[in-house]
Amino acid sequence: MKTLNTTLLLGTLALALSTGAVADRDHGWKKGHHSVERTVYGKVIRVTPMYREVRVVEPVSECWREPVREVREIRYERRNTAGNTLAGAIIGGVIGHQIGRGRGKKVATAVGTIIGAQLGHDAAGTGGARATRSVHTRVEEVCETTERVRYEEEIDGYRVTYRYQGEKYTVRMPYDPGKRIRLRVRVEPVF
Repeated sequence: MKTLNTTLLLGTLALALSTGAVADRDHGWKKGHHSVERTVYGKVIRVTPMYREVRVVEPVSECWREPVREVREIRYERRNTAGNTLAGAIIGGVIGHQIGRGRGKKVATAVGTIIGAQLGHDAAGTGGARATRSVHTRVEEVCETTERVRYEEEIDGYRVTYRYQGEKYTVRMPYDPGKRIRLRVRVEPVF
C-alpha cells in the first residue's frame, strides 16, 4: 500500500507540475513582474484621413519687353578751312569793290577780302561746328521675381476606428493601418 500511495503521490505531483508547465507557457505573452503583455489584432472598421492647411510660397518670374530710348549727340566739324577762307575772301573782295570809289576802291576791295577771308575761316573752324542728336529706341527684356502664395491641404494623420472583442475604439495614427490593427494587450492583477 505504501508503494501505491507513493506512486499516486508521485503521479499527482507529476500531473500538477505538467499543468503548471502548460500554464506557464507564454503563448505570445510576455511576463513582467505582475503583468503579462501580448500582441493581438483588432479589425479596422473605418479610416478617416485628417487634413491640415499648409502655406506654400513659390517664386514666380515674370518677364516682359519694354522699349528703351537712347539719345546720342553727334558733333560734326567743318574741316574745309582753306575753301571757306578762299570763298570768304572772294565774297568780301567783291563787296569791298562795290562799296569803294576811285582810289578807295582798291583799299575797300583789299579790306573786304581780308574781312571775308577771316569770316570764312571762322565759319569753317569752331564757329562751323554742329551737333546733332539721334534718338534710337531699342526693346529690352525686363524680368521681375515675385512670390506667389497658395494653400494646400496635406494629410496630417488618420482617425482609425477598430473593433476588439466586441468593443469599438478610435485612435489617431500617423499612417493607415489597413484591414487590421496591431494591439498590445496587458493583463495585470488588481491589488
